[in-house]
Amino acid sequence: MKDDYKFIRKIFKEYKFSYPDLFNEIDAIENETVIWSNTYLEFYTFENALNQLKKPKIYKNKPESNESFIVNKLKENKVYYSYHAENKAWGSVFIIYGNNVKTCLIYSNNDDDEIVLNKVFYISYKNESIIDKILYYMMDEDVEGDKEFDEETFMIDEYLYNKNDKIDSIIRNGFYERKKNVLSTRTFRFDYINDKVLIYSTQVKKNGSDVEELIFTLSER
Repeated sequence: MKDDYKFIRKIFKEYKFSYPDLFNEIDAIENETVIWSNTYLEFYTFENALNQLKKPKIYKNKPESNESFIVNKLKENKVYYSYHAENKAWGSVFIIYGNNVKTCLIYSNNDDDEIVLNKVFYISYKNESIIDKILYYMMDEDVEGDKEFDEETFMIDEYLYNKNDKIDSIIRNGFYERKKNVLSTRTFRFDYINDKVLIYSTQVKKNGSDVEELIFTLSER
């Protein structure tokens, strides 16, 4: 886990102030497809379910008001740029595709009114559709520049599969806001019944209990 932390932190530092360069690159892309949605589209399968959120709502036509909707730009059926319609500085996402990897860079305004990198998702695949692991990193720097008060979060999700190449479980580890705030291991277990996917979660609580609970049910179709 230590190497994964160093790796994604390196990505964060590399792209922290790269918003203008990335924007200029995507601004030159032509003949893209545009999709409007009420929230950002999922970066990976079951992202919203794991976070107990509803799937994004897709609009058939552009909403009349810029408020509270997301513009998603696609090329060859892949999202490469998404942004808040009312103000790009409130949230802009650039997605970089590599060889069996996908890097999602999320930018927003900081306290000095600069658009800087805030979050990173790094998704590595065993092949085009089978996820191997997902790294997540977020840095919220102190307004006064005091490193002691920076809030840093890191998580890694490791995927295990059944014989049919369906997700069997996801093992999550990491820390929240401070390195010393180590998260107890959380396990997401997947169960498939008819056309339904049931996702269960188990995490050791402070009192030592680790009761499994159903957190989401959705259709495979």
